[in-house]
Amino acid sequence: MPSDDTDIDAERPTNRRHSTGPDGLALTADRLRETYPAARYAHQAREQFVLPAEPAEHVPAREALPAGLAANLGVDLWSHQAAALDALADGENVCVATSTSSGKTYVYGLDIARRFRENPDVRALLVYPTKALSRDQERELNDLFDALGVDVTVGVYDGDTNREEKVRIREEATVVITNFAGLNQYLEGHHRWAEFHANCSLLVIDEAHAWTGVSGMHAAWILRRARRVIGWYGGDPQYVLTTATIGNPAEHARTLTGEPAMVIDADGSPSGRRHLVFWDPPADEEGSGGDGDGTESGDGSGGDAAGDGSDWTPSKRPATVEAPEVWAHCCYHGVPSLLFCDSRKQTELAVGRAREFLETPKFPYRGRADLAAYNAGHGKKARRGTEHRLKTGDLDGVATTSALEVGIDVGGIDGTVLLGYPGSRQSFWQRIGRSGRDERNALSVFVPSHATLDQYILRHPEYLLEEAPESAVVDLENNPVYLQHLRCAAQELPLTRADADRFGGRDRLERAVEYGRRTGDLEGSLAGGVTYAHRDRPQDEISLYASGGNAFEVRLAGDDSFDHQPIGRARAYRDYHEGATVLYRGDRYQVVELREDRPQPFVKLEPADVDYYTQSQRQTTIYDTEIRESREVGPFRLNWGYGTVTVRYDTFMKRELGSGDVRETGLETGVPPLEMRTQLCWAEVPDDVERAVTAAHSEYHNDECEELPPRLHGYLGGIHAIEHAMIAVAPLELTVDASDLGGLATNRLPDAPDTSGWFIYDGVDGGLGFSRRIYEEYEAVAKRARELMTGCECGRDEGCPACLMDDRCGNDNRPLYAPAATDVIDALLGETDAAAVRPALETELADDGDDRRPPASIS
Repeated sequence: MPSDDTDIDAERPTNRRHSTGPDGLALTADRLRETYPAARYAHQAREQFVLPAEPAEHVPAREALPAGLAANLGVDLWSHQAAALDALADGENVCVATSTSSGKTYVYGLDIARRFRENPDVRALLVYPTKALSRDQERELNDLFDALGVDVTVGVYDGDTNREEKVRIREEATVVITNFAGLNQYLEGHHRWAEFHANCSLLVIDEAHAWTGVSGMHAAWILRRARRVIGWYGGDPQYVLTTATIGNPAEHARTLTGEPAMVIDADGSPSGRRHLVFWDPPADEEGSGGDGDGTESGDGSGGDAAGDGSDWTPSKRPATVEAPEVWAHCCYHGVPSLLFCDSRKQTELAVGRAREFLETPKFPYRGRADLAAYNAGHGKKARRGTEHRLKTGDLDGVATTSALEVGIDVGGIDGTVLLGYPGSRQSFWQRIGRSGRDERNALSVFVPSHATLDQYILRHPEYLLEEAPESAVVDLENNPVYLQHLRCAAQELPLTRADADRFGGRDRLERAVEYGRRTGDLEGSLAGGVTYAHRDRPQDEISLYASGGNAFEVRLAGDDSFDHQPIGRARAYRDYHEGATVLYRGDRYQVVELREDRPQPFVKLEPADVDYYTQSQRQTTIYDTEIRESREVGPFRLNWGYGTVTVRYDTFMKRELGSGDVRETGLETGVPPLEMRTQLCWAEVPDDVERAVTAAHSEYHNDECEELPPRLHGYLGGIHAIEHAMIAVAPLELTVDASDLGGLATNRLPDAPDTSGWFIYDGVDGGLGFSRRIYEEYEAVAKRARELMTGCECGRDEGCPACLMDDRCGNDNRPLYAPAATDVIDALLGETDAAAVRPALETELADDGDDRRPPASIS
């Protein structure tokens, strides 16, 4: 327990960068708890763990590198670096899946140097996820090549590179760094790159785990197009992929590149002892509230995010208040720390809150900590200055977005504080891995928000510590995306039968070419060459974040440019309709125009100082289902296939910031229905289970559900709750954003009207592959859904925003009923608890024909 506030560490530690305790660290988990002000400590340290140090595994550099390079390098290699270099020397593609700060850049940097020593004409193409990381890696590679004494020229070729510099890079650079959006565009002018392509022997995809879902599909097809063009000029590059630890590195590498890769995942880099604390915010007795910017709940609510009309609200202090205070305490006590936030505005607010906390008279701090914010909204010069001050020890702490999660060297950081769960295991470990580099000990503190995943992980720390990481999902079956890239490929070089293996097989390619000829986009034959039939650039239609050419440009009124990625039609209709408020990187905007009656659809925003947020209200119907695969899960039948999903966002509501209270409802969005043919999976509930659960919970009644038969409220609330919970926990198994999934619970399945069940579908035309992977991992996802609803501390049968409630629910979270949901899941999983509902089979409801099963669908 903390000491009396008048005694603890009254004087600020001197020489804080080197102020250490018995563990070589100024604050251990125990010391954090003991020193925290008693007036602020209410047993927040819910769980604490000590992760052991791991020694380095070295391999002499001369065993993997030529003698001259090894001598100039001056240090031994870690074992995974040597293993990757050996595999590359043997002609293998490699996927290096090791921890943060494990020297993955050295793998391809040293390999480039090795190749250059043998042939100065060699070229390498490096693809990074962001421009900021590209330029940081350019500096790191230049430093490495200078140290090795090789005259390798590195150039960054992207939208920020001026025309003269682009010409020089194409003609002279040994190493070209770009991103996928740029590579998509540059393939059209491949003749300018003839010499580079002819000599290209290495193609690097950095942070490969970042490419999943829609963007992963596009990245995979862009890589196939690039490899085809390079091969046409005579180049034959090997692949190097670097990735955080994911559950399926070999599969992911092959899906992205189309070729197998040797996985190098035996990490030989050292790590110090890490103290990990799960810090649960206490009851909000002071009514400190949230940000006023809606960042606590993620949707702008901060209060009754459920929108269920009840007066139930979270009672804990918001993580947006608690985390900056923990961060300030760490920084003050000699643990230079990063605070990871979700938005630009959160970083700025966090610095202010941390300073205010240290200056509060009732707390024992004597002095201040030097703190700064870091985000993409700061100018390049300001960001570089913050990076320099952090590396040199002039700053005690930096509040950052994901901008410092990867790549950039942050120097001697001993602590990390996470404001909320970043959405995946690999991102969690990436972030906390930014402290305690090499063999230094480190302190990491996870401060959960009230979001569903945060609360699940707080209650189940074993998920982070013991279980395999999520699998990355890239699905190449999406035909709208496939056709877009086929048009690009045909414009770049004529398509022939020789391209079939690279573009989905002969049958798929022939069918796509025939379709393209009918639509007038393609001409010619695969025997003689298929070309693009128009004079425009099909590459311009590619958006990495949308499918089927339906990307909406996001513009700021009165501004020529706005740093916002294009969005797909589904998201535009749902979140960017006219009148909607948008929270983007911590700033709030209002949508003033949505236009799609022109070649480039767009939405226009303007800054908004409003005290409300908006939520669209969704109505979903599913029909024309097509079963591709089926299997049994217990007594249930589980299907995966395709279906037509119609989503109507006809109206929206305004809710008060902070409280979530409804201000206005029934406001018209003005957008048409959204219809898509997409992938989905669905469970068919056995008739005896439906009858048993209906009978067992027939007494439950929700007064707000007047349109539903009263005796069905319990059962329908149960399958509705399962649909919500399974979507909520899907990111625990897959690298998926729950907002890319949709669901529907119904007592009349479209093609089996006498059967009830629930759907989970991909929210993008053509599908994303997410519902397919949920189909494959259904038991694991269902088990986690059960844990979510039974383990929540809210204790409510109807759930709360941390378990069952979804702010995008088309039925305003009515009905939801966890007791019926657990009975159904237990029956599905074959758990012994399912016996509790079996006696109801003895008293099945009488069959009243159509009156027994009036149609009822809940999204």
